[in-house]
Amino acid sequence: MLPAMAAAQTIVVDARLLDPVSSYRTRSGAEIAAQITTPLCLADGARLPDDVTLSGAVTHVHKVGLGLVHESAGLRLEFRQLILANGRSFPVEARLAEIENARERVDKHGAVHGIRATASLSNRAAQRLVFAAAGHPFLMVPLFAAETAALRFPDPEIDYGPGTEIRVSIRFPQELGHVSECPAGASLAAGQLAALTSLVAGLPAWSYSAGQPQDPITLVYVGTSEEIAAAFAAAGWTGSLGHSAATRWHVIRAIAEDRAYPDAPMRTLLLEGSEADFGFQKALDTFEKRDHLRVWRRPQQDFDGRPVWASAATRDVAATFSMRPFGFAHRIENDVDLERDKVVHDLKFTGCVDAVQYAARPAAALYGPDARQGLESDGRVAVVFLNSCREPRLAIADRRSGPAPPLAVRCVRRVTLTARNHFVRDNIVWRSAEAGRIGFDLLRAWLADRKAEKKSRLLYAQISAAAASP
Repeated sequence: MLPAMAAAQTIVVDARLLDPVSSYRTRSGAEIAAQITTPLCLADGARLPDDVTLSGAVTHVHKVGLGLVHESAGLRLEFRQLILANGRSFPVEARLAEIENARERVDKHGAVHGIRATASLSNRAAQRLVFAAAGHPFLMVPLFAAETAALRFPDPEIDYGPGTEIRVSIRFPQELGHVSECPAGASLAAGQLAALTSLVAGLPAWSYSAGQPQDPITLVYVGTSEEIAAAFAAAGWTGSLGHSAATRWHVIRAIAEDRAYPDAPMRTLLLEGSEADFGFQKALDTFEKRDHLRVWRRPQQDFDGRPVWASAATRDVAATFSMRPFGFAHRIENDVDLERDKVVHDLKFTGCVDAVQYAARPAAALYGPDARQGLESDGRVAVVFLNSCREPRLAIADRRSGPAPPLAVRCVRRVTLTARNHFVRDNIVWRSAEAGRIGFDLLRAWLADRKAEKKSRLLYAQISAAAASP
């Protein structure tokens, strides 16, 4: 460690890769760069200029290839320099902390671990068909071909294109002094601030489905419909297809094949009986995780003569089977403020935002008896003032870093990995351990939900007691 960095503080920032990274194509030692998207300020309040980048290298790569050596891919990214827009650079210690909405796992050392393709539902279904046809070999080829056409074998390689969103833990050098995320306030006149507070207080707190509260209203946009569409397009958010038999089948395939569905349908939620005017979402390489939101025009509500839109944003963290509604459903992040702030950061990065102001809302609206239990929020609503977005900073250029491996490689890889998986894992010891792990994960998720609901009820009791006291 450099002596000058010994007492420097460490913070986690959002960034976007500027270079493609692939376990199949990228070689160890390849240079990479990422642009920091979190606005950073110094101790005296001065803001670091935009276009602050991190430079480094891919220090370790192992690909799956033909599946002869590795079942899953892995790589490590290391960032070593902080480069300002004026060209001045500083040595830093940085560790990859997270890849947004990725199926891959980042460990505590910053290494990325890919998926095991043979663990996917699509491969398990194929194996069952092959074993079922074992007594009738002439059925094996047509059954295998039919299964392959219906459910594809997942690509186990790690593949991130330019614009992939990451989180990086950075230890800043002492030369920069204290570095922190800039406050997200806006300079509004007293009259405007009062009008904004009144507007937020009058908003409904929840969106509904089948009479039950679902996602809380945590965002407001001030701007035209064209400005909303342009801002989210610049931030890399996509739309949503309607519900149909075809889209439901695509959802099943995305889950079984462990891949993304960028324009997947979203559940219909109502705000005061009205469907959303817009639905936006953002995903990377898995259906299980995504950012998504809905936007409703507030009828006969304007701010300084400009249209007002209410929005509910949540982050999906897992896909599970649900009985109500029947089918696959998402579990969301309990702390909905994280998604609120994520949307604000995304839109500010595009340059399509003039200002952001947070306005408080009565806490009883979020923790009352009619609220959805288990969610957490500080009660604030982020009000985003949009502009015409004439020259946005584009976020995501390509979802993949390059073409997929050749067909011959994919076919050999599937046979190799499937054979390895059969000999290693198709036994009572492995299956029992796997069943135990799944049961433990379900129990842990159930306990976490119960704990969150208990916390919500406790907060409501505290709020009610405070309101009742003189």
